[in-house]
Formats: sequence, C-alpha cells, structure tokens
Amino acid sequence: METRELYKQKYEAQLHEWSARLDVMKAQTEKLSAQAKLDAKPHLDAVHSKFNIAKAKLNEIATAADDKWHGVVTDVDHAWKEFKAAADGALDALKSSK
Repeated sequence: METRELYKQKYEAQLHEWSARLDVMKAQTEKLSAQAKLDAKPHLDAVHSKFNIAKAKLNEIATAADDKWHGVVTDVDHAWKEFKAAADGALDALKSSK
C-alpha cells in the first residue's frame, strides 16, 4: 500500500477515535454546574475548532501533488499536535471542574 494511503488511514483512525472522545467530553460537560459549563466552553470550542482544522488538513492528503506531499505531511502533523494540545487542555479543564 502506498505511504500516502497509510498515512491517511492512520490519521483517519485517530480522528474517528477522537470524535468519540469529544462526544464523551460533551456528555461530561452536560453534567457540570452552570458555572463549570461556562468555564469549560472556551476549551471545548477550541478543541472542536482544532479538530475541524485537522480534519480539513487530512483531506488535503488525497489531493496533494507529489511535489507538495512533504508540505502537506508537515501541515497535518502540525494541525494534529495543536488539536492534541487543545484536547489535553479541555480534558484538564473538565477534570478540574468536577
């Protein structure tokens, strides 16, 4: 299998896993007090924004020309790291809100 396809499959699997985790985070937020929900909202908004950016970058893999491939890989890796940092921040915020 082509490296590009393997790379795409790797990130698609991670996006699928994190989509489920985001659903859990949203459900956990619903159980919080009103103030805790307000405190968690910016973190969750950031996670969703970064998730959507990472997903969009992943879609660029299929359409990237061979000469642009390494740049796309760099962009996807960067978007994924930003998403993970935002997700970790949101998880920490939810833990401290309980």
